[in-house]
Amino acid sequence: MKLVHPDMEMQIQFDVLSGCEWIIEPPESFARYVEELYAQSEGAEGRFVLSESDRELAVSKSAEVIINPFSVNINDKKVINKLYAELSETAYGEEMFLKTQELTAYLQNYFLHLEHLQVHMLEADLEIDMTALFKAMGVRLCNFADDFFENLNQYVKILAELMRKKLIVFVNAGSYLSEVQIEQLLETASYHEIAVLFMESRQKSFSNKVRQYIIDSDYCEIF
Repeated sequence: MKLVHPDMEMQIQFDVLSGCEWIIEPPESFARYVEELYAQSEGAEGRFVLSESDRELAVSKSAEVIINPFSVNINDKKVINKLYAELSETAYGEEMFLKTQELTAYLQNYFLHLEHLQVHMLEADLEIDMTALFKAMGVRLCNFADDFFENLNQYVKILAELMRKKLIVFVNAGSYLSEVQIEQLLETASYHEIAVLFMESRQKSFSNKVRQYIIDSDYCEIF
């Protein structure tokens, strides 16, 4: 898998066994590339191209850009929507189909009895929306994290397993993660076969498992 941009000669090459560090020393270039990549990950147009085996991947579907690790929420809206979609698919799958039909019939019967006890004329959609049911029950992922790093590590697993992301981009991770924590993140990502890119404004003391790509203060590309 690789990431390219028309303004750069370098091609950032990924594999799941090692991370990549992209050091961009000119502040205006750093801000521009981070802003553009983040916007694309959120669904906006942009000039970054992410590809795998010569097949272009939608950045919004395949990449996650983490700018503030302290605000990471394993139950954010995107994650919950994906979780409910998978749960609904399972509910109507072969193994759970009959139980789902039994639950639907029970809820329909429950409503008819409830209506009978009212003086009001009632109506309802008797086709049960499982997603709405999950939402009403407050179904969510369990968070076992004791601190922001454990939360971040758990989020990496969720991005890989549930969201099916192929690339996680950390912005200035060297400012808040130790070398040991970087190693742990890389191990988690490697185990779950997801690539990692560290975008840094300064060169940090990263793991030797991380390959470096540099745009120095003179705008020279080193790779």
